[in-house]
Formats: sequence, C-alpha cells, structure tokens
Amino acid sequence: MKKQKQHKFLASFSSDRLVLGICIGLALILWLLVKLSEEFISTREVKIEYLLPDDRSFIETPPASVITTVKGSGWKLLSNYLDQEEAIIQFNLPARPSFTINGGILKNKIQQKLGKLEIQDINYDYILLNMDGLDQKNLPIKLVTKLKFAPQHQLKTSIEFQPDSVNISGPPSLLDSLKEWPTEALEMTEIKNSFNTDLALISPKNQELKLSEKTINVSAEVEQNTQKDLFIKVQVLNGPDSLNIFPQNIRISCVVGLSNYDRLSANDFVLEANFKDVSTNSNNNTLPVNLSLIPSFVKQVKLDKESVEYFLVKEE
Repeated sequence: MKKQKQHKFLASFSSDRLVLGICIGLALILWLLVKLSEEFISTREVKIEYLLPDDRSFIETPPASVITTVKGSGWKLLSNYLDQEEAIIQFNLPARPSFTINGGILKNKIQQKLGKLEIQDINYDYILLNMDGLDQKNLPIKLVTKLKFAPQHQLKTSIEFQPDSVNISGPPSLLDSLKEWPTEALEMTEIKNSFNTDLALISPKNQELKLSEKTINVSAEVEQNTQKDLFIKVQVLNGPDSLNIFPQNIRISCVVGLSNYDRLSANDFVLEANFKDVSTNSNNNTLPVNLSLIPSFVKQVKLDKESVEYFLVKEE
C-alpha cells in the first residue's frame, strides 16, 4: 500500500511540474510577442560605393560607410537583423573637381535600402568629395636595411633587388611630390650566409594611391673577411726637388673579403703628402698624409703613421 501511494504522489508531482512548465513557456511567448510589438531605436551600418569616371580619382579617401540611427518595431528590427544581405548604397559621381552629397540625399538612399525601418539620424550632415584626374608615375625603389653581420663576415657584392622601380597611380596632386618609394626595413642579425628573400613595399597612407607591386625580391652574397697589411709609398705634392721625407713608405691595415684578398695590392691605394702652403721657416717639419684613393671593396683602413718628416737638402 505504501508503494502504491508513493507512485501516485510522484505521478501527481510530475504532472504538476509539466503544467507549470507549459504555463511558464506560454507566458514567455506572450511576453515576447508583446515586446516585439513595441518600437525600439537601434543603429545600422550602411556601406557606400562611389562610382567614379575611369579617368578620375579621389584626392582624399571618402568615408566607406555611414552609421544610421533607425526606429522600428521589434519585429522589423529582428527581420532586418536576420536578413544577411549587406546594406550598400551607390552614388554615380560626375566628372567634376568636387561634389557634395547632402544629408537629405543620404537619408533617402538609406531609407530606400532599409525599407520598413524609419531613419532617425545619420552620423554625417554631408559628404564632400574632392576629385582629380588619374595619372601614373614611375618611382625608384628605396631599399631600407638594418643588417648586422656575424664577426668576420661581410657583403661580397652589392645588394641586388628586383624590380628596382614601381609604377604608382593616383591624383597628380599627390604624385607630384613623390621622388622614391621605400620598402619595409629588411632586418637581419648574425648574417653568415648569402640570402634571397621577398620584402614588402610600404603601403600608401592615402588609399587613392595604387602601387603596381607589393613586394620586391632582395638577394646578396655574403663572404668571410680578414685583415691585410700593405706598405704604401707616400707621394709628395708641390714639393721642391730638394725635399726628402721619412718614412717614404707607410704601413696600412684594412679589412677585405676573401674573394678580393689576393688581388688587393699597394697599387690600389694612393697616399699623399702636400707641401703646398708649408712655411720653410717653421719649427715643425712634419707633413700630414692623406689617403686619396681607397678601393671600394675594403673597409676599416688604418695608417701606422698620420704624418711624415721632411728635410730640405741644400745643394753644394
């Protein structure tokens, strides 16, 4: 008997919970129907497409969209939200230097697009469009590098990059001041091996400028280097025949790549001492020396002596 009473109680309790759940569900549905029938204010983004003549371009990039405040019932707002089609309005622009789209025209276009929703406001009173002709210019590319080589390593040859120029199109007023176009910085450290890589060009800040290329290819050969010492004969300029100097040869040290080590000789340097404007009555009998010719493929050139002593030999 106890078990039968317990089963009846559980069945009655489950039935009551079911009825309660149904009532709550119906109440929620009725509440939702009432709320969706009320009016709400919301915002929508509407994209803008500008249709320019083929030979025209913008001087400054116009806004790509407007934010509009809309009013409508919950049903209309929900229907608009569930519509996955992007809201886009278009304007055919005349071939004129400037053109203004006033707020009234914007609202009418947006109203036609959003249909049942009532347009309350937009975030532009007007849009001023400044236009110019469309021109093209070829600019040399400026390679920007931040390279750090491993000890005793250097470039074997100059860095090469292709293409070395880029075509850029846009309004003549923006192109006139452009002389070159830079790359992003090529940053490398502890370089030991030759490299070949792609490097991006800097993107135009003004979207009305268009580049024909987005990247370039950069390559270079890398080699080891070493120190080489040479004795260079000092050449005297504007000196009398009776002038003698000491020492007549000065040792220099320089860093050179292994590929040029054997061919580097003293004949590749010119070391000069100029006697012009020297007073023979001066107590100072030294002449400064100057390296007037240094091969392009060497670096860190150092002289053992920065000057030579001179003597005037009197003829008997």
